[in-house]
Amino acid sequence: MSCINKNIRCKNLNMKIQNGQVRILPYNQFGAMAKYSCAEGYVLFGKDTRTCQGDETWSGEPPRCVINDTYEKNECQDPPTVHHAEHDGPQTQKTYPVGHMLEYRCKDGFTARRDSVLRAWCVGGDVWVGPNMTCTHAGCPLLEQIENGRVDIEQPNMIGTTAKYTCSPGFHLAGRALRTCTSEGTWDGKEPSCERGDSRWTTHRPNTYDHDYNMCGRPPTIRHAFHNARSEQRMFSAGTEIVYECDRGYVPNGHPRAMCREDGDWSGPRFSCTRRARTKPGSNRPPGRNCVPPGDLINGHHEITEGRYKHPTKVTYHCNEGYELQGRSIRICQSNGAWSGVLPNCKPIECPILNSPLNGYIFGSGNTFHTTLKFFCREGYKVVGSTERRCMPDGYWSGQPARCEEDSGGRISPGKSIDDKKYSEVNCGKPGPIHNGYYNGHRTTVGAVYFFRCNVRTTFDGPSFSTQCLQNGSWSHQPPKCWGQCQVPSIVNGSVMHGREGVWVDHETFIDFQCRDGFSLNDTSDIRCNNGSWNLIPRCIPGNEASPVKENVGRSTHRPSTDPRMVYFPKAPCSASPPNIENGRRVYIGWKHGDRAKYMCLQGFRLEGDKYMTCQYGRWTGSRPVCKEIYCPNPGTISNGKIHKKGQIGKFEFKAYIVTIRHGDRLSYECDRGYELLGTTGATCVDGQWSPNERPMCKRSSHPALQKLWKPLEEGPSNY
Repeated sequence: MSCINKNIRCKNLNMKIQNGQVRILPYNQFGAMAKYSCAEGYVLFGKDTRTCQGDETWSGEPPRCVINDTYEKNECQDPPTVHHAEHDGPQTQKTYPVGHMLEYRCKDGFTARRDSVLRAWCVGGDVWVGPNMTCTHAGCPLLEQIENGRVDIEQPNMIGTTAKYTCSPGFHLAGRALRTCTSEGTWDGKEPSCERGDSRWTTHRPNTYDHDYNMCGRPPTIRHAFHNARSEQRMFSAGTEIVYECDRGYVPNGHPRAMCREDGDWSGPRFSCTRRARTKPGSNRPPGRNCVPPGDLINGHHEITEGRYKHPTKVTYHCNEGYELQGRSIRICQSNGAWSGVLPNCKPIECPILNSPLNGYIFGSGNTFHTTLKFFCREGYKVVGSTERRCMPDGYWSGQPARCEEDSGGRISPGKSIDDKKYSEVNCGKPGPIHNGYYNGHRTTVGAVYFFRCNVRTTFDGPSFSTQCLQNGSWSHQPPKCWGQCQVPSIVNGSVMHGREGVWVDHETFIDFQCRDGFSLNDTSDIRCNNGSWNLIPRCIPGNEASPVKENVGRSTHRPSTDPRMVYFPKAPCSASPPNIENGRRVYIGWKHGDRAKYMCLQGFRLEGDKYMTCQYGRWTGSRPVCKEIYCPNPGTISNGKIHKKGQIGKFEFKAYIVTIRHGDRLSYECDRGYELLGTTGATCVDGQWSPNERPMCKRSSHPALQKLWKPLEEGPSNY
């Protein structure tokens, strides 16, 4: 028998374990337990607990955290962020299961290119595949200047933007003065023209204005009728058309339309309203009333039996391909002016629900029209049937049912150990490099799957978004090409043909420029986008009204000469303000020759490129800079404590894989039980650096000495 002092302490324990952590419960004393645990993706090799013994040592040997080859996290966090876009998932949802799909769409006023990948799939391991899209201003092409006048487009050029036409003195506008950029990316109406004025335009006309002869005054008044223009509108531009309707109880006769002519007079209407005949005694059929438009369907349309919505007009509803009608397909305009029934709706056609095959799994979710599901098998099995199936308009899945059968040609079979040399030697290695992109995956053994992703503003060019390691040691698909896109430039005194400036176009796209009158292109070679850059950007050079200068690597010597090598450049002011930059701002005073514009980035972004652009000979020179987002480094770990990322919906522990840490993100420090924090309690990401930058420490807590409850006799009488 031996007596042990319960207050003894064991030797200091190494509290650091690679890819794991150690906790002592309750604290270092005889009988205390040291509990070991590993980070996600790792498993403990050895015992998970050690005990403080009477000989002041810890029992057993320290365990290790080793990679769990079979580990796969079955969820994803934080879906990818696309500027000016949003996905259809709940904004408050924190995690998503494997196979969940999110669909992205651009916000109002922005559009995505046609070949964009709008969906994102959670493939496990906190990895998302997709989307690959950019949302740009949905503007319209630049309008050509009109002869003897000009057109001004308000900025920014996007849906709803208006273009205003004006004429030079002595000319009047024939046509509409305003045109609007529609959602189809085109300008409504037709281009007006500026016609030379004569004496007839100086004569005062009723309903017109002497100072602007392409405008009409108030429309003609028709008894017992009203028109569809705003009652407070006093002026109408040439080409404006209005429609008249009769008051209740009156019948229309003639043509109800009127148009503002370019001479300032109204053409039409040839229209009148007469009182409706009263019903005869004993007749139970009341006079009919017009109905308002019955409304359109989302993913559908309607057909009308007559040209107007009047009693007893009938409309028939139809759904687009892949959708089925819910509700009655026919509605009738009733005599009381109301439509019968209720507006139906178009519901996506549903296919039968598909389940994961035995020894396999599905990527994707849903069973409605256009849903696409992909099938994969576990290691040692292969897919028999269709690896991808799509829900078709007829309510059936394309392809054949998928099942997983044992693959005896080199894959792992049931009963065989994963450590078997025959199978462990089959390793495909990492897939080849992807320029302008990257891949996601875990293992490189037989059956492992990697997913390919391209960076933003690149075009995916490859046979598949994924590849699988085969039993012969090769990958099923080669990595794709991620071709860089080019932004359509703007040139002074010129415009791009059949396109819009500022939009991003794909690799191998050709564009053409045209110059204004009096200017010509200095180079007529083909202009092609080559993997993110243009092979050349031409200039519009004036033909006369210039002082001769000799061009020498971007610099000019200003002295008259008859040398044929001289190029004529006027010291003209720039025709527009300096170009904008995304996530930044510009500061400038004017557009005169020699004026400079200074560029600065918003907080959280770093300027790359020239800091200034200069107005020289009618154009802004110098490369347009860009503002690149800067991130703070991952804070790592803190001994005997944790680091949490703070957000609007709570906080969570910082993981090593979190690298997108933006300006304004915050963190907080927290010590384990039995430790106290010495130093700052948190930090904020400011322009790529943590502020404050000093890291705190977690120091073991000290407790006050316990009061004695007894006293030995040799120390004297007790006072307790």
